[in-house]
Amino acid sequence: MIKIKENIFWVGYIDWDLRNFHGYSIPFGSTYNTYLILDQNPTFIDTTKFYGASFMLERVKEMIGPKEIKYVISNHTEMDHSGAIRDVLEVAPCAEVVCSSKGKEGLYRHFKKEWCFKVVENGDSLKIGKRTLKFF
Repeated sequence: MIKIKENIFWVGYIDWDLRNFHGYSIPFGSTYNTYLILDQNPTFIDTTKFYGASFMLERVKEMIGPKEIKYVISNHTEMDHSGAIRDVLEVAPCAEVVCSSKGKEGLYRHFKKEWCFKVVENGDSLKIGKRTLKFF
């Protein structure tokens, strides 16, 4: 994990072996950027590709029990952002998936799961404790 700011951490995954990403050559690999905000309602922002799930969750376990996660924000449904969302929801079964209506459609198309969704629209806010997140 990498501390970004007080109670905000990068908990993603570095894929050193990835060489092609959306048609671009990447000789040194890539990162999958997942963030954990520790507040009254611990919040995930995005996940990693599925094969980075165990690394990501180990980082989280260094700080909190995964069952404490209240929200999983899905900014983007491509699998480099949402591939491990199923793994997160298995260890945090009470978490709500926060996304747009199109995001909900995309996640359902990928995973065929009826998770607890909180659909947000442009300008909506989500209070997670001391912090309030705004969606654009």
